Amino acid sequence: MRHLHRAMSAISVGLGLLVSTANTASPAPFVQTNLVSDIPGLATITDSSLVNPWGVSRTATSPFWISDQGTNLTNLWSVIGPTTVTKVTAVNPPTGNIAIPTLGAGPAQGPTGQVSNQNPSPSSFPVGNGGNGGSAHFIFANLNGTISAWDTGPTAFIQVTTPGANYSGLAINQAQTQSRPPARSARSDSFRSTCRTSPAKST
Repeated sequence: MRHLHRAMSAISVGLGLLVSTANTASPAPFVQTNLVSDIPGLATITDSSLVNPWGVSRTATSPFWISDQGTNLTNLWSVIGPTTVTKVTAVNPPTGNIAIPTLGAGPAQGPTGQVSNQNPSPSSFPVGNGGNGGSAHFIFANLNGTISAWDTGPTAFIQVTTPGANYSGLAINQAQTQSRPPARSARSDSFRSTCRTSPAKST
């Protein structure tokens, strides 16, 4: 899927209108508005970086962050009203794109799930391995088995590499509690706020 159709109501919006009569009320068909796509002519805005958009996250005051798996990027989109969207470039002008690191040539790569880290602690998920050590604002899972974190600048930095892993989603425990995920057929890794692997995992 090459355009931002499934990136929730943040970017691709269905507008439902309620049609009322004197005696009955029934919903009208949805009207879909494609707001952003990498395919020219398909949406209001064309952006070539938006290839296979995957994870979406935000804070109460931030734009929406979108994981572009096909281009190893994330970018920010401000949504005002039901169908007005603008790319936010102030974080990394002029493109507004933030690089998500790869591992060079090899199997499938690219950011998938992502989360916003709203833990106020300055030591929550510190961005090391090339970062400045500040607390991560956004954290990204990758098909190449890495976890990357960003707090400022044009790129995120890899914090964890799990050989053989293929991460397709990410969640964060904002309540700072520890629990064991339910058993699944797929592996689920947990990481402490220091980005070290937690013993809570299932296979």
